[in-house]
Amino acid sequence: MAPHTFTEELLATDPDAFRRATQCEFLRAAALGKMSKQVLGSWLANDRLYIHSYIKAIGRLLTILEVPQTVPETAAQAAAERDPASIRLLDWIVAAMVNIRREEKFFVDVAQRFGIQVNLPTRADGTVDDAEKLDGLCQYEALFGSLEAGPGDRLPWLEGAVLFYATEKCYLEAWSWSKAQLVEQAPEQDADGGALRTEFIDNWTCAEFVQFVKDLGSIVDQGIEEQVAAHGEGVRSELLERGAKAWATVLAAEEKFWPEMPESS
Repeated sequence: MAPHTFTEELLATDPDAFRRATQCEFLRAAALGKMSKQVLGSWLANDRLYIHSYIKAIGRLLTILEVPQTVPETAAQAAAERDPASIRLLDWIVAAMVNIRREEKFFVDVAQRFGIQVNLPTRADGTVDDAEKLDGLCQYEALFGSLEAGPGDRLPWLEGAVLFYATEKCYLEAWSWSKAQLVEQAPEQDADGGALRTEFIDNWTCAEFVQFVKDLGSIVDQGIEEQVAAHGEGVRSELLERGAKAWATVLAAEEKFWPEMPESS
């Protein structure tokens, strides 16, 4: 039996926490067409603020990331060698910045078309008080805001990459779980007017997003294997311990990112 990859090992560290982070009554209500425009709008407003913190964290990850200072000497050598994980991560970060800005614009466009309000109450200076935010958003803002290089000189970007992988993996898994439970009914019968059914859920589970998440997982796995090749098998457990800590903090935040709702009948 083939050994588990690093990201597979992360997934196996706490299956119950991963389930709580990706399965809840909020997601079930979305599938059953019972999500009101008010509840959906409030959650989307929190998700927009999450996006803003995500963008700032991308900048922090870029300051941590170091890429090779040399390149293959010949085209044949370049063709024969795979890009190092750090280069692949840089490319992923660039794509993530483009995707996340497109996502925010998509939120606003769909919300306007369906008459959904996506602003939280603000203070006089236009900022949102933490008391108006979901606990999960506050946790994510703290996580993204405190992103820094991991200890030592072995894969300093590991914690940052795991943070992004974990949040994207949870988001994909959560909405895939919701999509699997969609009931058959006309969009206009849904409490949100059909926004989730016709726009959001398909967007959050599309093939492009699946590949986007898979790509980051592959980059993290490659980074680990590069370290093992350079320093020996003994570093794997050290790196897994570091990655598992970052993974656990995201699962805790994600669980609190879904609003509490009464159980759907």
